[in-house]
Amino acid sequence: MKKIVDLMLMGGLAIFVALFSFTPLTSAASVHYTLYIDGKVAAAQFPTVVENNTTLIPMKSVLTELNYTMTVDSKTKAITARNSAGSFITVKTGSKKATINGSEVLLPALVKTMNGTTYIPLSAIRNLTGQSIGADTSWGIAWIGEKPIETDITIPWGISPVEVKALFSDKLLIDEVGKDDIHILLYQGSPEGDEAVCLFYKNKLAKVGYASDISDLDGATLVGVYAGMFDSFAKRYGDPVAGSDAPDLNNIDQNIARFANKGYLSSDWKVGDTKISILLKAEGTGYVASMQYADISVEKQVDAALDAIK
Repeated sequence: MKKIVDLMLMGGLAIFVALFSFTPLTSAASVHYTLYIDGKVAAAQFPTVVENNTTLIPMKSVLTELNYTMTVDSKTKAITARNSAGSFITVKTGSKKATINGSEVLLPALVKTMNGTTYIPLSAIRNLTGQSIGADTSWGIAWIGEKPIETDITIPWGISPVEVKALFSDKLLIDEVGKDDIHILLYQGSPEGDEAVCLFYKNKLAKVGYASDISDLDGATLVGVYAGMFDSFAKRYGDPVAGSDAPDLNNIDQNIARFANKGYLSSDWKVGDTKISILLKAEGTGYVASMQYADISVEKQVDAALDAIK
């Protein structure tokens, strides 16, 4: 446990972000997409599901986020969501018929119950609210309102360890540990032994990352690795936050001296609800280069929980 906690605390790691961004969670019957509402990842407890080319959303979670209140008729079992302006939708499990703002609408798929919650087609939201909707198979995302831009971070914060295991079923899980509010999955990141980490806080994904042992490199090459990481992220996300170690490509000796003096070089970017960190650090008798993506909304709680069990 201590080794994995140290790995997370050192600031490292960025686990296969392309997989989170472009590979949806799959099961035998459905695909799980990340849902965005007005450009931000939805806070829905249950995943968005695609079945037979129809995108289904967890009705209560999503409509609550859109400021609708849910009620259930005890006799007819009809489910109604209504907002303060009087907009409403009424559906029944097992039916394609819905009443939306007073008009009867035929939905593209049955209203159904999965994992104890009611799912409705995403298209019903367009009829209900007038907001645009969409889905992108290549990204594995769906959205209501504003479509996420390409540079947005699309890691589905809040998914469970079970869902991540399904996502990385083809990866080698080399350790799994947990204590108190922290749960960690450690994967072999490459045949060379690099390590990839998923950290969960209160059973929800909160940090993901990747670390590589580069102890066999000399000082100039080490700093070059860091400069390459920095340049890649700066081109995509712009300037890092204040206090970051921006390498001076015209003065390699100065970079090496700074690294030798501090024992590390690090930079952070903030993109929406995600903090991105890169780190070059002396670790024991060697060196580690690492990257990390963290959910800003729970970062302080996660760090405190990690400090408590270190």
